[in-house]
Amino acid sequence: MEDFSGADLIADALAQMEVEHVFAIVSIHNMPILDAINRLGKTKIVDVRHEQAGTHAADGYARASGKLGVMIASTGPGTSNTVTGLYEAQYGSSRVLVITGQAETAFYGKGLAYVHEAEKQVPMLASVCRRVESPRSPSQLGPALQSVLSDMYTGRGAPGALEIPIDIQYAGNQAMTVTLPNNAQFVPDDKGLDQVIDALAQARRRILLVGGGVIAAGAHAEVQALAEQLQIPVLTTVDGRGVMPEDHPLCIGNYYNSAGMYKAIADADLTLAIGTKFAVGVDGQFAAQTPPGKLVHIDIDSNMIGRTHQAQVGLAADARMALLGINQRLPELQANDAQFSDKILHAGEGIRQAMRDRLGSDWPQVMDCIREKLPRKSVFVRDQTISAYNWGNQQFPIMEPRTSINPTSGAIGPGFPMSMGAAIASQRSTDAKTLVIHGDGGFMFHATELATCAQYQVPLIICVFNDSGYGVLRYLQQNRFGRINETDLGKVAFAQMAESMGVPGERVASVDAFAQALDNALAATGPYLIDVDMEHFAPMEISVMPKSKN
Repeated sequence: MEDFSGADLIADALAQMEVEHVFAIVSIHNMPILDAINRLGKTKIVDVRHEQAGTHAADGYARASGKLGVMIASTGPGTSNTVTGLYEAQYGSSRVLVITGQAETAFYGKGLAYVHEAEKQVPMLASVCRRVESPRSPSQLGPALQSVLSDMYTGRGAPGALEIPIDIQYAGNQAMTVTLPNNAQFVPDDKGLDQVIDALAQARRRILLVGGGVIAAGAHAEVQALAEQLQIPVLTTVDGRGVMPEDHPLCIGNYYNSAGMYKAIADADLTLAIGTKFAVGVDGQFAAQTPPGKLVHIDIDSNMIGRTHQAQVGLAADARMALLGINQRLPELQANDAQFSDKILHAGEGIRQAMRDRLGSDWPQVMDCIREKLPRKSVFVRDQTISAYNWGNQQFPIMEPRTSINPTSGAIGPGFPMSMGAAIASQRSTDAKTLVIHGDGGFMFHATELATCAQYQVPLIICVFNDSGYGVLRYLQQNRFGRINETDLGKVAFAQMAESMGVPGERVASVDAFAQALDNALAATGPYLIDVDMEHFAPMEISVMPKSKN
């Protein structure tokens, strides 16, 4: 093909991957790539206002769609801004690709202060990516891209990065055919499946713990089939939410780490854990919370099996393929002890109600209003905020896979840009908008992306729960030190801020006003912001983390 360049190779490869949107900030060091994408016309570019937000948006895009999330940045300062987004993607096992420029090869590494040169950019990216490549000639570009993609799609998902010197973007090249690994090495072996089946056969008081790896594998139907056939109660991690509809009678939801639930499941004789890392919380929370009974741990990453808790049976395999193998032999197995399963399900209802009672008189109504008005297929995103900790991460029912997103790393701030990416990825109609719940402190990290939402009419409802500060940290400080430090921020008029950037919004100070505002937001054709003035709502009992014993 005449005039086919390195930039064209990138644009064509993204089209082959069926990447419908990429996030970008234009620079002299990536202009050829953006031009090639627009000339090809198969991928749309979303111009974000900051590279960190764009990388978070690519992450939200990947989690909501299951496709590759892409951020195109400039070398040097632009790329350094992507690192926080890549950190979150790495934590969340999310396939996010950062494509960036670099000084032309004739000047790269010469120490000549070439504009935006970043000689240590590759090791910087390698600190938050599993694979980083930097071609030094046009012929190396295609293989470099292929090696990054192959790594990202082998086993557990991970972010990757490709650094392309500007002269290689302009230089002539040839189209490549993108191939993805078949992951044959993650097919469960017969011996491993036999051990899992034997363990299941010897147990009658089983629980099923499901993490984000099951969502990533697309194994939700297989989990439900297993649970229904054997009448096993299903607990999830926060990233595993949506693997079964949370109104399903066997789905307890994200209550595994609840003290009450841990007590209720203590006499289980088997825990079947699939696609979870058994993440440890602040102050070592949950590290000592040993899964009851025999632990059967299935994960695509063999390094995670037995890392937090010793597994009596471990199987390194793709979750869906492992479950298919197990489900083929379900007729050999007896169902769960009915009395045990009923006890666990009843305990789940009791814990759910007790947590609801601690929310006060207003917040349960706010939560119910959102669930009633928001379609089941809408994506529900949370930032790290009091509303997420106290009801968004557990109490709010999730009905479908890939409709629940939160910052896995525990970071404050990614929620808004992640929800923007999720809304763009889902391409859903106005009546199924994405909704994000956010604290005011974290929202200010990326508030400028309101302009992006307005520019592209992103179908997103932004609920800012405004307590004039870092509410979670304020609570922790008061609980641990008896005083607060640097967590009061003052009250911002977020609706006016949004309107100044082209996003309609309103401030609400009651449950009824919130319900009307949500109707207005759902009726709007694009984004809408609701500033929830928490000062005027009945307080909830906050319970985030226990006081440190250290």
